[in-house]
Amino acid sequence: MHRLALAVSIGLFAMSAHAAGQSTDVIPAPPDRSDAAPAATGDDVLPTTSLRFGPLRVPGQRVFRYQEGMALGEDYIRNTNTADGDLATLLRINPAVQFADNARTSRNGGEIRPTDISINGAPYYQNLFIVDGASFNNDIDPGNTIYGSSSVVVNHFFDVPSTGQGIALDTELIEGLDVYDSNVPASFGGFTGGVVDARTRRARDTFSGKAWFRMARSAWDKILVAEGNEAAFADSTTYIRQPNYDKQKFGLRLEGRTEQGLGIIGTITQTRSTIPLKAYSTTESIADANSKEQTRKNTAISLNIDWANNDGVSLNASLQHAPSDDRYFIVNQKDSWMDLESGGPVMSFRADFEHGAWRFGNAISYSDVESSRATPVDYWKSWAHSEDKYWNSASSNDEGSGGAINQHDRKIAYKFSAMRDSFMLGGVEHTLSAGFGYQQRKAFYERPNVHSYYYTPTATTSCTLSDGAIDLDTCSLAPVTESRAQVVIGQGQYLARAVLYRAGSIEVEGDEWNAWVQDDIRMGNWSVRPGLRFDDDSIWGRPSVAPRLSASWDVLDDGRTILTGGVNRYYGRNFFTYLMREARGKLATEKRRTSAAQRWDEVVGTVQATDNRISDLDIPYTDEWTIGIRQQLSGFDFNLKYVNRESRRQVLRQSVRSDDSTGYYKTNVYEYNNNGRSASGIYSLTVTPTVRLNAFGSSTGFTLALDQSDVRRNYNDYDTVWNEDAFNELIVYKGDVISRYDIPATNFNRPWTARLSTQTRFEALGLSWSNFFRYRAGYRDIGIVDEAEVDGAALDVYDDVDYPRSWTWDSTIEYDLPIPRIDAYVRVEATNVFNRMNRIVGTTATGTYYEPGRSYWLELGYRF
Repeated sequence: MHRLALAVSIGLFAMSAHAAGQSTDVIPAPPDRSDAAPAATGDDVLPTTSLRFGPLRVPGQRVFRYQEGMALGEDYIRNTNTADGDLATLLRINPAVQFADNARTSRNGGEIRPTDISINGAPYYQNLFIVDGASFNNDIDPGNTIYGSSSVVVNHFFDVPSTGQGIALDTELIEGLDVYDSNVPASFGGFTGGVVDARTRRARDTFSGKAWFRMARSAWDKILVAEGNEAAFADSTTYIRQPNYDKQKFGLRLEGRTEQGLGIIGTITQTRSTIPLKAYSTTESIADANSKEQTRKNTAISLNIDWANNDGVSLNASLQHAPSDDRYFIVNQKDSWMDLESGGPVMSFRADFEHGAWRFGNAISYSDVESSRATPVDYWKSWAHSEDKYWNSASSNDEGSGGAINQHDRKIAYKFSAMRDSFMLGGVEHTLSAGFGYQQRKAFYERPNVHSYYYTPTATTSCTLSDGAIDLDTCSLAPVTESRAQVVIGQGQYLARAVLYRAGSIEVEGDEWNAWVQDDIRMGNWSVRPGLRFDDDSIWGRPSVAPRLSASWDVLDDGRTILTGGVNRYYGRNFFTYLMREARGKLATEKRRTSAAQRWDEVVGTVQATDNRISDLDIPYTDEWTIGIRQQLSGFDFNLKYVNRESRRQVLRQSVRSDDSTGYYKTNVYEYNNNGRSASGIYSLTVTPTVRLNAFGSSTGFTLALDQSDVRRNYNDYDTVWNEDAFNELIVYKGDVISRYDIPATNFNRPWTARLSTQTRFEALGLSWSNFFRYRAGYRDIGIVDEAEVDGAALDVYDDVDYPRSWTWDSTIEYDLPIPRIDAYVRVEATNVFNRMNRIVGTTATGTYYEPGRSYWLELGYRF
């Protein structure tokens, strides 16, 4: 199968190259179409022909007048490689977007969680995600990613891994996607990165539908493992190394429209991944299963209803319900299952109407996204190895897990917008728009039941309690068989210490409101768009005013050469974890008993001191200036721009003395502060044809995107620990003496990349073929390499640790089966076709990670 897919891909690529080299039938846009003049509308739509699959549009075909970003249409979304079906796959063509290197590797091919993205160098958790006008950000604890460390999952009693996207929005539900990465209009707020604005599908006029099934298997794939680590990888016990997996996805969509114009479309998809792993690393267990299956499951349910009349009234209701359930276990531990539950409902109702020269929009939205953990048992017990505690051959035998935790982020919001038709005032054309919004937010952290952590096994010869009862939970008379502190071989054991996590909850609730106004002004061949946005809330009490200003100059007044520029400020978001970490620590009580006869309810407990303290925080912000040019030349559209950003008041943590004598706080506590800062400069160039290339029965469109990025941050995320020593300590980096505080960040930071997306259709053959080529410059890490004396002081010398460049080719082929009266199809997606060993990080066998090797998705479907 590998060779067949590769041969077909190479053959089709040669055909496409041959077609591109011949004289093509260039079909210009009809001169009388209003959308054929990009300078006048800011919305370019390529001409269409009667193709079997419908019109082909070049990705990113809608060009924003002020070079705000990129728009992806339904055709691109449907034909490009979708892999697991998450948003990040679609955004790969955008040169302003970078990806977390550790999110998708050759070692964890079974994962299906949404991938984190960085837009123009901003932290991945400071983007704004919107679907049908409703935000689906997760603002509980988005920086606590599961990709950071396995300890987050297996042994933390308080933290639950989270993600920046509150729901795993399936790309199959999306009709269009706009990404605003610079010169963002004043109507958007709450970000310092970019805005990802998704629109779900609207119903067609006739009853129709689609059913499909997809699958991917490790048996089909080439899993790249460093030489010398093959055996350890094959016997993996951890989710960060997945030698085997099976992924399946099914979907069903039905749509139609009534005679009264009411459109209804419903879609359901479910993606499931099964990952078998060894349960014990030391030796095979004779008291528990030696192999266990971790699972991942994303379900996406979408229902859209729309209606419009001839009087300018349109109504739309949208429901996206996307729960995810990821099951894990703790290695070498019995009864340690846990389910990480995320996602939830996101819904909106929109009513738009026209009155004279005005258009008014109203939107009500509701979302309830979670990051929770469910466990089948409410304890964690740490025993010494004995004749009845022998599932693990080590001296310590643990059972249970960290306990159930419920976390929710609920939002109810209303937005109003108004836009007036263009009017002339003093010889100048104005297009006014304004709006306001209100949002009520509530986040809570809850332990639904008491959870007990018992530890410190201690020798005993009796399990009889002071009231005559027998302790069967935290005491055992089975002889201990392995030597360790506080137990005696041949005697029983009781668990002497405990931390009891009480049932309880912490809630944070508040109101947010905003108002904005902007005017799109045209004076001859000049366009200027000043805007102003105001935000305030009752949670942080930090009002902000964000000015926005963008301009463009149509040099020859013919839409072919347009210069753009802008100066803008964006305010980001603070997260609920800053407020809840202090209080949640007080849910824990420590107890210690001195004999096995003591009942736990007789032991006086001590409430644990918390190691987090709330401090006042400002809202992080970013100042941006941009300059760019859009040039139409020889049938191509060139978009070149430079984006410069300076970010201040970014949040990170500082360890300080608590100076507390009451015992409420520990001696040293963590406080969040606004000492984070960053600077970035990003050049980007995109090239697209203004018309399709047609030859030999094929129709081809493409987008070429290049970027060069220089991103510097003194932190990686808001849990980065900052202290005064780091600020004052000098180091040598690349020959310059700088503060250790100014060492550049290492993730999401490829110096430059090149990306090429092509889409070709062979109508007569019923064949659709798309490709995605990506080249990325070497990845940079930073470490201490030497020591040098500067002005009599010994300074650490830091330098880049370079990782090699990488390039990949992903290819997708869809074939419409020539069966009468049946519109069936087969689709094959191949990633990293040449199976390139692109190293991400690491220099040792166990520490080396590669990008995913050659892998496949096979899809079978039926349209009607």
